[in-house]
Amino acid sequence: MFKKTLIISIISIFFLTTGFGCKGLSTTQQASLKPIKLIYWTIYDDVDELRVLATEYSQRYPNVTIDIRQVNYNEFDNLFTNALADDVGPDIVSQHATWLRKNQTRLLPAPAGTQMSRMVIADNFSKDQQIVTDTNLLPTINSISKDYVKTVANDVILDNKIYGLPLSLDTLAIFYNQDLLDRAGIAEAPKDWATFISDVKKLTKFNSVGDIVQAGTALGTYNNINAAFDITSLFIIQSGIKMSIGNSITFASGLDKAQSRNTPILSALDFYTDFARPTKEAYSWNEKKPADLDEFIRGKVAFYFGYSYDYKTIKNRAPQMNLRVMPILQLNQESPSNIANYWVESVVVKTKYPNEAWDFVRFISSPENVAKYTAKVFSPSPLRAQIATQQKDENLGPFATQALFAENWYRGKDIDTVKSTFANMITELLKPAVNDNDLLKKDKAIIINTAARVQQTM
Repeated sequence: MFKKTLIISIISIFFLTTGFGCKGLSTTQQASLKPIKLIYWTIYDDVDELRVLATEYSQRYPNVTIDIRQVNYNEFDNLFTNALADDVGPDIVSQHATWLRKNQTRLLPAPAGTQMSRMVIADNFSKDQQIVTDTNLLPTINSISKDYVKTVANDVILDNKIYGLPLSLDTLAIFYNQDLLDRAGIAEAPKDWATFISDVKKLTKFNSVGDIVQAGTALGTYNNINAAFDITSLFIIQSGIKMSIGNSITFASGLDKAQSRNTPILSALDFYTDFARPTKEAYSWNEKKPADLDEFIRGKVAFYFGYSYDYKTIKNRAPQMNLRVMPILQLNQESPSNIANYWVESVVVKTKYPNEAWDFVRFISSPENVAKYTAKVFSPSPLRAQIATQQKDENLGPFATQALFAENWYRGKDIDTVKSTFANMITELLKPAVNDNDLLKKDKAIIINTAARVQQTM
């Protein structure tokens, strides 16, 4: 009797079957293998590479399929809001790290782990199969702080919970056209900002009526510079200013008492806007110029400030260019700074499949898949252990090294409004005043008002 009971118990545990199916399985086991379709919205992530990873995942868990859909950046917010209201939203979304606080209530924090069932061959001779359940652990708060570059923990951990995981992490660097430098007699790329301005002056060319026909660099304006918000933020940070402390915006603190332009915030913004002021020696750009990346690709700009994702665009559109990449110049080498620009993969709170959705995010953000993904898309890894290898790449190295100290300063709920506020600030700062006293008063008011509007979004 005991032997018979033991045999029945073993059979009930393993439920051996001759094929992938539900015959002879308990209700619970059938539910663990039911077909599941996850909807995954992404904007800029490389869709082809994501689909490769999705296929690999479905090979391990055949009952789960991933429908990856690319959504337009400008339409994401409306589509996401409407989809959630109609209960037809995605299960997983890729969103910029600066969107997390805005969308926090729409997102599901990561669990400690997931439970995923699959069929495996129990006996190679008989080809019988059995159900096994994988317990897959997700990163903890401590492991994110330890294994990822420092900005990730500051961005994705909200209220002591994890709201997303990154596949890559980008930083600002300077692309330059070596042939233009050679023609200007510049043997080496600049190593500091003073030399940079000197080189820009040599590289900027004007026609007979004063129009810029070749720009040393594209800086000083906003609307025709792709990374204007990040560049202006970086210049302010390099001047030693804290853009924010906690939920308080601090970049204009004490400015109301300034009696001259010799203050860090005014000096930083003057340094930036002087590239668009005809009376300054750094003048090389203006609001009439086309988009900075397009002009760089045409060979009309010598130094272009951009991200690693620009590299393939430049190489594809200007394969003949003698392209070089250098890290962002620093004012203080002992305390370098850069801007982190990256996306995180998050699970939507209304998903019907939280276990499977987070398991897929776990899978694609695993170290081995991050390594494959970043190699494919040419982007720095967010994982510290992988940066040393990337540093050996002549072109990717500058971006990867800077990931170690790059950060986001804005952690409010409306980055789009903040960007438009900065656009208005730069445009207004470029407008003249009657005299120096009026100019100081005008510019102080512009910066103070900008800080106040940004504070409203926190």
